[in-house]
Amino acid sequence: MISVDVKGVQFYGYRVCSSFSEAPSAGTATFTLSPRHFIDVDGNECQPDRAFKLTCEMLRRKPDSALIWYEDFRDYGVLQTNYWTTLSGSWTVWREDEYSESRVYSQLDGSGKLAWQYDGFSDIHLRARLAFPATGSGKAGVFCGDLFCCLNYDSQAVELYNGSTLLGSYSQTIERTANADLRTDPSMYTVEMRIRGNKVRVYSGSSYTLRFTATVSGFSGGYAGYRSDNRTVCELLRLGDAWTYEPYERFDVTFPDGTVTQYGRISRSNATWDTEFQVFTLTSDIEEDATRSESISLDYEFYHSHELDLTCGNDYMVTITPKDIDIWIARLFLGDADGFSILYYQDVDSLVYWANEAAYRWGVRGFAMWSLGQEDMRLWEALPKQI
Repeated sequence: MISVDVKGVQFYGYRVCSSFSEAPSAGTATFTLSPRHFIDVDGNECQPDRAFKLTCEMLRRKPDSALIWYEDFRDYGVLQTNYWTTLSGSWTVWREDEYSESRVYSQLDGSGKLAWQYDGFSDIHLRARLAFPATGSGKAGVFCGDLFCCLNYDSQAVELYNGSTLLGSYSQTIERTANADLRTDPSMYTVEMRIRGNKVRVYSGSSYTLRFTATVSGFSGGYAGYRSDNRTVCELLRLGDAWTYEPYERFDVTFPDGTVTQYGRISRSNATWDTEFQVFTLTSDIEEDATRSESISLDYEFYHSHELDLTCGNDYMVTITPKDIDIWIARLFLGDADGFSILYYQDVDSLVYWANEAAYRWGVRGFAMWSLGQEDMRLWEALPKQI
């Protein structure tokens, strides 16, 4: 707190701290490894002949554009801030709980043009997730300056316009949502465009599939945001960099002896890395997947450690440190370095066992099964006893 007796005193050049450092963090997760002896056929205690290995079951994802703004309209009073301007039409935000100051599910609702309060956008990546109501029609999507990338309900296509000129289209089925489902179960569609100089790429679908590329002339940028000819609802408006990407792939493991090993990072060409923030920028106008020869499976993968010299009967700590966001940890397995297998008994006895482990060992308040229809029918007799 600063207090002075004379009005108009100006402070400048003073130090607020002696030093500082900054580093991005996605947190850490620490686990206990508890190797224990087995009993062999002769009744003697035994352990792996050479060593153990740690196996991590992880989920990586495809990179996305480096995030500039993520708007899901859940913040209370979002349109009343100075970040947004209504260029045309009328916009409101419907909230699941109108008076809650928590981030409840919300939808931008209206028609016209809603933009960020800045008119100098050019090389950007825009994405919107939107739905057409029961009486919906016309075009809705993202815009930057005179470029309009949209879903056109009337033509059943993804389209790109420069002013009134149609630059490209891709046929796609687009359905409207009944009024009764608009807030709770809307048929949402994703549309996006990436602008790099005079080239524009148009994507759609839940996996952000490239539909077509167009060349524009006379594009000078401008305001950017969401546009709809008629009433639509939008649950996500995302703004990213056109050239720089956030990877979702690397994690580090700190082993009991303090050594750290990096896993998951993919080697790329035609890209430069920012090692501080773990993002990469393309050096040529290509798609991201052209920078790598390694595919990303979009399913869980197993990563195996080096040999670990551990003694049965002791507990050891390992720490998983995601270096990128959106890395999922499923399970960790400690097994014989010479090879081990994972065997599941998905009958009622194993499910009851894990339910008990969840409740009484880990203090978890419930458990979930991956799917129904393949379970041991005795499960329905056992479940009520567990609840």
